[in-house]
Amino acid sequence: MAGNYGGNSLPTTPVKGSLITGAAYANYKCTTAFATIGGGAFTYMGATFTLAAQGDKVELIMNASGISATDDDLIFLCYECNPCGVNSFTGTTAPSSYYSGMTTMNRPTIIGGGGLNN
Repeated sequence: MAGNYGGNSLPTTPVKGSLITGAAYANYKCTTAFATIGGGAFTYMGATFTLAAQGDKVELIMNASGISATDDDLIFLCYECNPCGVNSFTGTTAPSSYYSGMTTMNRPTIIGGGGLNN
């Protein structure tokens, strides 16, 4: 799985299924649900995902707080993401505020996009 999803973006914390719904992981994002001993199922944002056998996995960027039910035989690969609010990674930038101390000659010129400078 590739990309930058905020925080450290590396799923460095394996979390047992029975623990992921607790408050300790509320600020975590998870990238993978992995079946360990047998199969299992979990519910994320109202949708149920079933992993039929050991080794099955689902790769999906999930907020841990959105996981409402899970079997104990699942492991979630997660990372702490703080802050990861709705405005943390909008992609909208305002160059004029960042370059207010520079002369016009030294500011970058961005053509089009309405400030979406990705």
